[in-house]
Amino acid sequence: MSTLSLAIIFGLLILSSSGFFLRYVLKSRNSTNNSWIPLACTLSIIVISTQLRDFSEALTFFAAALAQFTAYVFVSRLRQRGSFFWHVIAALASNSAWYATMHFLKAGEAYWLLLLPYIFGLVAGRISGVMWSQYVEEKFNLKGDATRDDRLVPGKRLGFMAKEWTFWVLVIVLAFYTLYGYANFESKTFNFLLLVIGLGIVQNFFYALGTRAAARGNSWFIATTGILQGIFFYISAAVLFSQNMPAELIIPYVLSTTLGSATGAVCSMILEYIYKLKPDAHLSATIKQKNTKIPYVFITVLAVIWVLFQESILNFFGYSVSVLILPLPFVSNILHNVLSTLSELISIDLVYFYRPLIVLIIAFISLFDSAFHTLTSRAGNRNHTGYHITTLIPKGLVDFFRMGSIALNSKAPDLIPIAVLGGALGSLFGKDLSEKVERWLQARMDVEPEPVKKPAAVSS
Repeated sequence: MSTLSLAIIFGLLILSSSGFFLRYVLKSRNSTNNSWIPLACTLSIIVISTQLRDFSEALTFFAAALAQFTAYVFVSRLRQRGSFFWHVIAALASNSAWYATMHFLKAGEAYWLLLLPYIFGLVAGRISGVMWSQYVEEKFNLKGDATRDDRLVPGKRLGFMAKEWTFWVLVIVLAFYTLYGYANFESKTFNFLLLVIGLGIVQNFFYALGTRAAARGNSWFIATTGILQGIFFYISAAVLFSQNMPAELIIPYVLSTTLGSATGAVCSMILEYIYKLKPDAHLSATIKQKNTKIPYVFITVLAVIWVLFQESILNFFGYSVSVLILPLPFVSNILHNVLSTLSELISIDLVYFYRPLIVLIIAFISLFDSAFHTLTSRAGNRNHTGYHITTLIPKGLVDFFRMGSIALNSKAPDLIPIAVLGGALGSLFGKDLSEKVERWLQARMDVEPEPVKKPAAVSS
């Protein structure tokens, strides 16, 4: 075993056992059972990795996934709360870890072999992230209900942003890096740098809007932000994958996505304040929520049109269809063979439907991924560990296949419309399911601190 592998194992054991440090040293409220889960996942994957094709590759990918999802749920919770500073710190860590994980995923090529390290990293990372973010929220009294934030009243909103020194640090560092790129990069690389910065800001601006919207139950808010965030996410991911996730772009990517996420969260907070959108409104018997099914119907109709007539639509605009690949190649082969066999039996060319079926599969991958993303995001922001853990395994499976689909089809722009529409529809269904579960469990985002127990009076 190499020195690097030993160092990674040591680091993994330290991070995955940090729940005990939080509970017994920092006196956080997380349970002992929660502290054991990340450590058990880490020990399991160390053993499993010895049976995979490359021990170091599997361990490195697990480490990247663990770091990604620790930071990811950390930023997910802090994006929902009112601290610009903590949101920026969490976003810097989360976006760096996401870029590193996707870099390894793109380099690995045989995606399905990395599925187990990814799943174990997701569970261990998200549980660790929840424990650390809960500690920060307790310590600094951070809340998710923007409607009660005095900084968002008319006349104070511009000052809210202007006084955030972390906002100006991000802007200045990004500007200096752009100047550095202009002076040192080739013209093609510099243009790509500007594209990454622009897409990073816009993508995460709408992503922050979308994730906060999904936690607050307004269908039109969710549908609109879901479509916008989906468009820019797939464009950004396709651009980065098409360039093999170059390591030199990690700095501008992380800075721009963090800037976009933080400003998007503030804009969402303002909208929530204006329209009185509360994260736990569906748990109240006194607040009646208005819910319309029009966005569901509208998005479904657009998705059906694209699946059935995509080739005609692309040809109309002068484009040809691309060859689409599923993350598990043998599924594509089985599907093609089944259609070919049936075509011979009934003398009808069913192979014509091969591509629409592939598109439909990718649409359902996007739909389920987005639905489970909404479930895990809402579950990770609430006070019920069992609810959170139950959503993680299906989310990890579907998310892995979605990222594999993007990586394998990064030069197939005809994938974007159905993935975006499927994702937006999944957010709506995920919201509906989440609200039912949360009503049943009474799982809340904002939990009041436990009252300090007064010492019992001593009778004389």
